[in-house]
Amino acid sequence: MPLPPPPGPGYWGSLAGYRRNPATYFTELAQRHGDVFRWRGFLDIYMLNDPDDVRRVMTQAWPQFNKDNIDYRVLKLTMGNGLVTSDGPAWSRQRRLMQPMFHHRIVNAFDGAINACIETLVERWRAHGPTPPFALDRELSRLTFGVVGATLFGADIEAHADEVAEMLDVMNVNPKTVRALLTLYPWIPTAGNRRFARHLATLDRIVYGLIERRRASGETRADLLGLLLAARDEDSGEGMPERQVRDEIVTLMLAGHETSAVSLAWTFHLLAQHPDIEAMLVDELTRELGGRPALAADLPRLPFLKQVVQESMRLYPPVWGISRAVGTDCEFGGYRIPAGAYLAVLPYALHRHPAHWQDPERFDPARFSPQRSESRHSYCYLPFAAGPRTCIGAGMAMLEIQLVLARLLPLFRVRPVPGHPIVPLASVTYRPRYGIQATAAPRD
Repeated sequence: MPLPPPPGPGYWGSLAGYRRNPATYFTELAQRHGDVFRWRGFLDIYMLNDPDDVRRVMTQAWPQFNKDNIDYRVLKLTMGNGLVTSDGPAWSRQRRLMQPMFHHRIVNAFDGAINACIETLVERWRAHGPTPPFALDRELSRLTFGVVGATLFGADIEAHADEVAEMLDVMNVNPKTVRALLTLYPWIPTAGNRRFARHLATLDRIVYGLIERRRASGETRADLLGLLLAARDEDSGEGMPERQVRDEIVTLMLAGHETSAVSLAWTFHLLAQHPDIEAMLVDELTRELGGRPALAADLPRLPFLKQVVQESMRLYPPVWGISRAVGTDCEFGGYRIPAGAYLAVLPYALHRHPAHWQDPERFDPARFSPQRSESRHSYCYLPFAAGPRTCIGAGMAMLEIQLVLARLLPLFRVRPVPGHPIVPLASVTYRPRYGIQATAAPRD
């Protein structure tokens, strides 16, 4: 007897709910229909919300679930064939080439460069005393963009931060929106397509400029750009084509700084809402650091700092959804999912699964203490995906986020501007739709 399709709402379900916020809408559907369900709209989306099923997709049978779907076709227009979007042997070759560059020993050595970028922000905030209201998310994006330039490319690219922020407003949209889908047809003369092409040309100018200046200098630095240019395939001995170097730089430049920036923005937002937790964290930082910037070697002595970051990423995962295309017919939970189907795993929903998270909407960093974490299913928490395709920059992101918080929180009290709406937007990343307006005042 053939397996039935998964349950789900009627055709299109609540289109208003999907448009408002697909992350919260699909989480509600998981709670209503179970850990395997189907949403039928402009395409059928098969959703998995059981950690054992997620482990199968992300780790045990991951080659069966590829990236040949609409999401990655749209992302490839910007990122090309970088690590996020590539698949199969091309991805395996690039991952093998780049993995040594993200060894924890190399990443931890960037703490000094990260702190130098943070100090520029500290001096700017100090110069104001209490700052006038500013866009906290944009300020943090500028900071993390500067960190990407300093640590990965050995260059000061902060001057391009505002340009890149404008690009992200155009490029960082849910790939299943009409605006994003139209970019697959660049010959259609829409205003959105013209704007996308203009920003893509600017991005290429910035990135190819970085490559050309490095080649012309003859320098052999041990930053990521230098390692990319020097990389050789262990089988063929060939270097990386220039277009591939461009794709990897764009991927790291955009994904690397945006995910860290939104994670920091949401963490400041949560701490402002929970001053008791903020006070506990500031006490730990003050006690252990004595007013100096943290280094990578200090982080093991700051367990509550890491727990705060982990809990912030649980409630606001920087990448709220992960999609795959199904290679062959398969079965999950007693239901049939056909070859070619669009399969989705939502960290946002997994992070709120009531069977694995008590009181899941509450901000509770202590849930990541060793005592409470040891019995938790390892695949119900996916801030950086999992398995062979775990984010290559996860260690770098965690280092950067913790160093920023460790420096800024003991010095400044960051508070939201009253009345400014804080509304999440599920684009490629999970970010504040209207930004976060805030002030920063020196602590007494």
